[in-house]
This record gives sequence, structure tokens and C-alpha cells, in this order.
Amino acid sequence: MLNLQLKKLVSGLAVAVISATFCVPNSAVASDRPIRVIFDHDGAFEDYYAILTLALASQQKSPPVKLIGITTMAHGESYCNNSEGYPELKRELLGDFSPEAGSIDGLTQKVLAIAQYREAKIYSGCDESATVINVPNEADDFGKPIRGTQFTPVRVQLPFAGKPALEPCLFHQEFVSSPPDFVCWNEFNRAFRDETLRYILPQAQAALEQFQLREVDLIDPKKKAANYLATSICEAYKKDDPLTIATVGPVTNLARAYSYIEENPRKYGCPKKIKLADLSSVISTIHMGGVLDENKADNFDANGNYRLNEPFPVWTEGNIYYQDGEHVFGSHHLPFPGTNFENIQTGEHKKAFNSLNNAEVNFWIDAPAVDKVLNSGIPADVVPLNATNFARLQGFAQRIQDNPSQCNTAPAQYIKNVQFANSPAPGVFVFDTLFFWDTLTVASLWNDFLNFEDFSDLEITTLTNGDPSTVTGQLPEAELFRRDIGNLFALGRVDNPVRLSLSVKPAAGDPDFKTTIQDFVFGLVCTSN
Repeated sequence: MLNLQLKKLVSGLAVAVISATFCVPNSAVASDRPIRVIFDHDGAFEDYYAILTLALASQQKSPPVKLIGITTMAHGESYCNNSEGYPELKRELLGDFSPEAGSIDGLTQKVLAIAQYREAKIYSGCDESATVINVPNEADDFGKPIRGTQFTPVRVQLPFAGKPALEPCLFHQEFVSSPPDFVCWNEFNRAFRDETLRYILPQAQAALEQFQLREVDLIDPKKKAANYLATSICEAYKKDDPLTIATVGPVTNLARAYSYIEENPRKYGCPKKIKLADLSSVISTIHMGGVLDENKADNFDANGNYRLNEPFPVWTEGNIYYQDGEHVFGSHHLPFPGTNFENIQTGEHKKAFNSLNNAEVNFWIDAPAVDKVLNSGIPADVVPLNATNFARLQGFAQRIQDNPSQCNTAPAQYIKNVQFANSPAPGVFVFDTLFFWDTLTVASLWNDFLNFEDFSDLEITTLTNGDPSTVTGQLPEAELFRRDIGNLFALGRVDNPVRLSLSVKPAAGDPDFKTTIQDFVFGLVCTSN
């Protein structure tokens, strides 16, 4: 017995050493069994490539991973079934499809049908926490209603903190597309939502018809996303069965699940007095989101307070900004709602304010939720734009088209057709020039694609309405609108099992990593049954 225990100890130490030396993702060393994964996403077009990756890998003869469930985000880049945003345009985009089919849950189900995968139910985050707010038609520079203005009631999905006014749902007339359609927290990212619905749904349906594939029925109407996550986490802990939660959008669902467990652990199957950190022996997470500005060293003053942004932007790694009434994705930033552009900048950037010195859309949308996840004590691997921007999609659709005999599969044809359907297209939403953000993240669970570093002191600015306990709390409330939200930084005040990947591991002869990630995805989608 002693020898057996000694062997287990030595084996455990060996695993720990290997993990520390090679920076393998937290979940990858749990056991020789497939990595059990729950996938949480916000419905952006590339999320569906990640779903295909997980579903196809789960069906291999010796599966490296097992997709056991999918949870969806209400305020990401696909619509909820009952979304109130710009209804006329949504009807135009849906065409002959039903609102149910065009929702984030419906789209997820279509893509699982393309992979013919039936072993993961879909749990919706829509309506988990929603309210009706009165949005002012006119507001001042800081979002406060102008005297005498009219208000329009708008139904919105609430963020983790449950404060619709500041985080960040204080959009007013300058953010309105066309009356009476208001763009609010769960509707802000109109451009990507429209592009997703315009291309993802019809191309998914076309693939199912071309290959005569059966539809799947996987949406669970009874259990909400956060409830499912909380129950699954406690069940995994109780059975000592490792579980990884992968998020590629806002982490609202997971943050809520953590809070549910804290508030009533026995309801979800956990021991009565358990702490979140106690779950770390079984639960691990990986998140696509955030960006660390490696080129900016003056984020803090001598007192450790977070600095105000420069009056003129210094473009960094962030991926969102607002210009001339449209959200544009690129190496730019999005101003916080209510920002007055007129007296801040001039020239071509007059309507672009650098309120996000260092922000990425997933973490920006619900920064308090990220704060909850990073400070839970549960292992978290973060895959920011610093790493994912190496994983180029460019040319991938053409590669599939150039290999018709190998790639005559539903998953391959689906990806190809989505890429080509929007290429060439005016503006910036040309899918073939973007990245495998989310696919890289989930594939890294069982592939050595990323260099992870210990970032146990990783923090995020949350803009909690002048709370003096936060990094941004030293400022008057009005100034909060000119601050960074969703900014990842390392101040050294916390100690949590958090790791960050700032770079990738290209294969030999592929210094920019593009071929490495494309070879992986190509092999998976072009050899599937």
C-alpha cells in the first residue's frame, strides 16, 4: 500500500513538473481520459467554427476532448429569440427562417447538426436576468438625461453586476440606429449581429441540405445556462470528475454560476460550506478575451492609482472603437456611452475616443463578471488578443476550395461558404481577413499551441460607479466615462491561479503561426465523416 501511495505521489509530482515546465493548459494534465468541456459562447461567427472543432474532435476514435454541454450568452453577437432590437431589420435578415432558428440557441443547434453531434445539450442565457429600463432620447456629455427629454422603455439583458445604468447600458440617442430601435447593452454590437445572422444561418441550412443531414433537437428549454453550469460544477466536484469550462464571449454565465454556488451550494449539489477555491482540484477554465498592453508602462501613478487616458489615442491591441455612428472592429477602441467627442479630439479621429486604452470586446461587455472569475480561486487560463491575433483565417476558404476531394464534407463546405459569402464585401466585415480567436482557444486544450505564463496578479478595471474600493474609484463619477473598462493589468495585489498566453508556438517553418492553426482545422473539418 505504501509503495502504491508513493507511486501516486511521484506520478503527481511528475505531472506537476511537466505542466510547469511546458505550460500545458490546466485541463490538459488532469488525466488520460478525454477532457470534458462545457462551451460558453456569444454567437459571433467564429464561435461556430469552435463548436465544429469541439464536436468533431469529440467524435474521433480516441477523442482528446468530450463536449458535454453548450451555454449561450444573451448579450454577445447573436440575437436572443425575443430580442427587441431593430425588429424590422431582423425580420429582413431572417427571411424565411423563424426567430427561433435565427437565435443564438437556434444557430448553435444548426451547427451541431452539421457535425452530426448529439451528445451536448444547449442551455440558454437569454432571459436569465432581464429588466425594462427607460432610455433617455437625449442626454448630456456624461449620459445624464437632458431636462424635458422623453424616455423609451427598452427590455435588456442584465450584466453580472445587475446594474443596467452604468455597466454598460447608458446608451442614448447618439447610439440609436433608427427610432424607436435602441441599442442597449445586449444589442450594442449591431454590425456583428447582423453579419452573423446574414451569413451563418443560411449557409448552415445549405450545408444540411447539400449533405442530406438530419436536424438535431438539443435545446433544453427548462434549465438556464448559469443554473446548468452551477449544477455541472458541483456534480464534477462530487464525483471527482475533472471538468473544463471554455468561454469565448462575456463570462456572465460563469460568474453567475459561481455566485449561485456561493449563495446556496447544496441546491446545486455542492457541500454546504464549500468555497469556490475548494473546487480548483476538479474545475478549470479557459477564456478567450482581454488584451494586455505590453507597450504601455505608465498605467499607474506613484500612488498606484490608475491613470487617466491620454487626450489623444495611442492605438494598442484592443479591438473595438466607435466612429461616425458605427462600431468598427480593428486595432482601435470604443468610447464609453455618453462620451462627448467634440472637445476631445480633432481631425479624422474627432468621433473616436480612446476610452479603452487596452480593451477587447468579450471582457469589456461585462468586466465585473471577469473580475469575479479571475478572483474565484478556480484555475483560469486567459487567451487574449495578444495570442489569437496570430491565428489568421486569411486564405483558409480558398484552401478548402482548392482541395475538393479532401474537403467534400459538411463542416468544410460550411466554413468555406461562410467565408466566401462575405468576401469581397465593403467595409471591415470580411470574414476571410479575420482570425481563429475561439478555435485557437478551445483547440489549445489538447494541442500545445500557446505559451502560458503565470499571471496570478491579473486584474481588470470594472468601473463600478465610483466605488472607492476599485482601481477607478479615485475619480469623480462623471470622469468614469473617460476611463478604461475591461483593461487587463497586473498590479500584484491578488494571488490567484491565473495564467495568460501572450504568444503562440508555431510549427517549424511557420514563424507567423498561420499555417499551424490552419493545418489543424483543415485536418479536422476535411477528414470528418
